[in-house]
Order: sequence, then C-alpha cells, then structure tokens
Amino acid sequence: MIEFRSRLRRPAAEAEAEPETSAGAESDGRAENHRPRLVAAVEPSFEPADGGPVVSVDSGDEPEGPTAYEDAVKMLARKPLSSGELQRALVVAGHPEVDAEEAVATCEESLYLDDAGLACSVATKLRDAKGESKARIRQKLRERHLPDAAIEAALADLDDEAEFELLAQTARDRARRMAGLDRQTAERRLLGFLARRGWSGERATRAAREALDGTGSGRGTVRFR
Repeated sequence: MIEFRSRLRRPAAEAEAEPETSAGAESDGRAENHRPRLVAAVEPSFEPADGGPVVSVDSGDEPEGPTAYEDAVKMLARKPLSSGELQRALVVAGHPEVDAEEAVATCEESLYLDDAGLACSVATKLRDAKGESKARIRQKLRERHLPDAAIEAALADLDDEAEFELLAQTARDRARRMAGLDRQTAERRLLGFLARRGWSGERATRAAREALDGTGSGRGTVRFR
C-alpha cells in the first residue's frame, strides 16, 4: 500500500517540478485553439469544433467572361463590321483564334454578318458622297478586310460610263477653285487631286484638260462658267 501511494505521488511531484512547462503547453494549446482556421469557400458551413474564428478562402475559381459569340453580337450591335474586322476584333479582345472563327461563322449563319451588303453600302457612299474612283473604292474596301468576292461584286455595280462622268464632274468642280493660276500649275494640281482619289492615266489627264479648258477646246487658260 505504501508503495502504491509513493507511485501516485511521483506524477504529482513531477507536475510540481515542471509548472512552467505545463503552463506553457496549456498556453500554447489555447493559442492554437484561437488561431484562425482556414476554410475553403466551397465549404461555408464548416465550423471548428473548438469555436475558433473561421476564415473563408477563395477557391481560385474566377467567373467566366463572355464568350466570343457574345462579344461578337455586342460588337455588331455597335456598328457594322466585316467578317475580317470582327475576327480581328475578337482576337484583340483576348479570345483564341479558333473561338473567334467559330463566332464569326455563327454570326454569318444567323445573318448578323453580310459582307456583300456592307461592301455595296460602303462603295455607294464613297462614290456618291466623296466621288471616289473604282481604284480608290477597292482600296478602301480592302482596308475593311472584306472578301475579294464581295469587293468585286460591289465594284461591278459601278459601270464605266458613270465612272468617267464622275471623274469629269469631279475635275470640273475642282477646276473652279483654281481661278488665277497659270495653266501649267492648275493642271499639275488638278491631276494630283484626281490621283489622290484613285484616278490616273490618260482618262484623268483628258478630264483635267477638259475641265480647265471649260469647253474642251484645249485653250491654254483656265476658264470658268
């Protein structure tokens, strides 16, 4: 019996001999219990059993942005675009090339894209509003990344007779602004003006001279009606 009691006293003695260690362990335990627990956002209902604070952590999954097709529809709602312009705009917006191509194809099937209609509309505007030549119109349409087939179809609607009449009218309108210039200077400036609009060669020279002559007589002075 005495031996048993002595054995019971030994742990107590040891506990008294190491009060700081036990207290430190208990303190560490309390600190550990009160440390924030990290819980993934996908488990919002989890709470630590010891009642410690819960800290939600973003799982890293970000919401997906609009698809290439959704962006394409928004772009076309803002202004008319060619298929080439739309595909380039989607790639610039960050969509992969293959997704951009699929979105363009879907827009064409849904009739949101009409390259032929756009080419005709742009060509008519350039011809009627700005008096541009066929060569200049072709250049402008290519800058819009329109298919060659659509460009040529739009230019086919502009007949050659109307082309020369437009050239002659444009030359006459410009010649009226050259009062007081000598013939050589006026002709040089008029030919440069026509060239910037896509007209050059024999037809442009003839139109310029007729415009400067006023009556087509080939006189060496600038005449105005």
